[in-house]
Amino acid sequence: MAPKLVASNLTVNLVIASLAKDDISWTEKLRDYLPNLRIIRYISDATDADYPYRPPVPRKGREALIYHTYFYDFYDDLPDISIMAHPHENPWHMEPSLLRSMSFALSRLNLERALERQYFNLRVSWEEACPVRINFSRPASESTSKEESYMRHAFRHNFDDDVPEIMAGTCCSQFAVSRDAIRRNPRSQYRKHMNWLISTGIRDYITGRVWEHMWPWLFLGEAVNCPPEKDTYCDMYGVCFDDEQTPRTINKLAQERRTLEENTEFWIELFRPHDGVYARRRIPEIDATIRKEVALAVTNGS
Repeated sequence: MAPKLVASNLTVNLVIASLAKDDISWTEKLRDYLPNLRIIRYISDATDADYPYRPPVPRKGREALIYHTYFYDFYDDLPDISIMAHPHENPWHMEPSLLRSMSFALSRLNLERALERQYFNLRVSWEEACPVRINFSRPASESTSKEESYMRHAFRHNFDDDVPEIMAGTCCSQFAVSRDAIRRNPRSQYRKHMNWLISTGIRDYITGRVWEHMWPWLFLGEAVNCPPEKDTYCDMYGVCFDDEQTPRTINKLAQERRTLEENTEFWIELFRPHDGVYARRRIPEIDATIRKEVALAVTNGS
């Protein structure tokens, strides 16, 4: 499916939070669509002491420590837009309405609109995110996420502001952010966040997740960042669905596909061969339906 070429003279840094083993060769293809692109790969477990792009402590703080390290390192040398991303071309959290493809999404990203918004989470789907994800007044027994019970502590140690009542925003720490939004905070602010991520006793898995909810607060001062799904797909990616329900239907189809894939595993198919036969027939049907709906939406946005 052909990407949408959006002419732009804006400068862009694509900042990849990675491990040494990760293959990020897919990012080179983006130069065809983002002419002023600079790819900056941070390696969390870099063994070369001279490698310039690495966090102060290896394998700590997930992508959050790498992102804050970048904001600190490049504070005086920022492009118009910094795109913060994981190393995978097809991560599970890039939704099926964008073909689960970072290449597809980034080649279609409207940079001018990203600059206007100042901060834009690359994932659009509200699934398990909006309109309320973190509720600080909710008892721990009613929590819907593993990180919720740590959020108040994390917020208080990272910000001097009053803790908001709720926080919500699409997951999963992949976003575009403008130079002005980054410089909304002093450079020392990013060092503060780096120090917290390095010194906190909270598990690494959780610290990464709590920061998923705090990026909009850091850059926009917003506790809730939940732009309408249909409008956002169209505005930011030129993927213009006919109605609000279509991307949700695509998500449900993708969930069905994941379940069906389990039925094609060797041991399951061995003992339940009929399930495997059905899954192998149904999966291509789902793929074709999703691609058809996205193709129509792309046509609408042309």
